[in-house]
Amino acid sequence: MDLLLQEITMLPGVLGCFVFNGKQRVLLGSKMPPIFKEKNLQTVGSLLARTVQIGSMAMLLLKEIEIRYNESLLIIKPLPKEALLVIICEPNANKSLINMTTGMLAKDIAKVITQSVTSATGIHQTTQRPLQQKKQILPKKEPLQKKTTIDKNLVAILKQIRNSLAMVIGPIAGPVLNDTVKKWARQSPPSTSTLPDLVNLLCTEINATDLEEKFRKELKKIL
Repeated sequence: MDLLLQEITMLPGVLGCFVFNGKQRVLLGSKMPPIFKEKNLQTVGSLLARTVQIGSMAMLLLKEIEIRYNESLLIIKPLPKEALLVIICEPNANKSLINMTTGMLAKDIAKVITQSVTSATGIHQTTQRPLQQKKQILPKKEPLQKKTTIDKNLVAILKQIRNSLAMVIGPIAGPVLNDTVKKWARQSPPSTSTLPDLVNLLCTEINATDLEEKFRKELKKIL
């Protein structure tokens, strides 16, 4: 969990973040400055969890909560299993970049939360019931895929594109580029002539007009 939260804290303007289990009132992960003690974070998390619960009782489906202060901005995103992702950032932080990053990491964070809740439930159940032998389920073998070969000169250009992308979306540029290159390779054989197609796919992943314009401006220096 901490590694996932670290990717968020590396974004410009983000001061820290933590994940709070609203049901069990415990921290599942934290990347906050030392001044924020665990006890204080649990207090804040409990208050926010109650706010979300009150909204649910009023039939309000809260996708995101923002609390603005003079010197900071608090962004709260509901997660599976009644958990909350709390991000503390500067008032002028790039929300588009924050939303994109959290969107990319949402599945991984949700998976960690589910595993932690399941583990806690499993420990409780073993104290009540006798152990039962579990059937061993072997993982299904995925079909082998042909590796895409990319010319050395093209690899150098892709590294420059990754650097330009990192200027816009931060540390998640590498994974985003890798996934997008796979889509690009499925459309047509990778080559310098089809680089515009790759750029368009990357802009679709960015999904923010201001960040897309900045990315294309950075690419003009290399393409």
